[in-house]
Amino acid sequence: MRIATFVAWMALAAPGLAQEAPARMTQERLHAIITESAKEVRVQGNVIAFQVGEIQLFGVSDAAADRMRIFAPVKPLDEATSEELFAALHANFHTVLDARYAVSNGFIFAVYLHPLSPLTREQIVSAMRQVAAARANFGGSYSSGGPAFGGVR
Repeated sequence: MRIATFVAWMALAAPGLAQEAPARMTQERLHAIITESAKEVRVQGNVIAFQVGEIQLFGVSDAAADRMRIFAPVKPLDEATSEELFAALHANFHTVLDARYAVSNGFIFAVYLHPLSPLTREQIVSAMRQVAAARANFGGSYSSGGPAFGGVR
């Protein structure tokens, strides 16, 4: 009897206990948040170019794949020293936090990668700041601006 009463109570109370899920992130919302938070914004299709401080960043999103990335070119790969590449790999584990250093098409990039739909406004703004800081700090602290996680270099 107690189980039947509990199940009946849950069936009646559950709709009132459910919290409304936040709206899923879309390309349009992503672009709007970046436009509100950055300067020199230009949008062309699924690509957005913008500045955070004096750092040029780009965003690319693919709604069908539910993926996005915010990135900034750092330097041509053939101009990087082995020490810089090692320091960037080390930083990926300790000091760039949610951003990362990556290599593509002969360039080193500071990049933030994430599924598009679950992103929040706070995560996007944080990603923009972290990528800009990682770009600015390449060759120095290799930091994305937050606290370092730790480790020995």
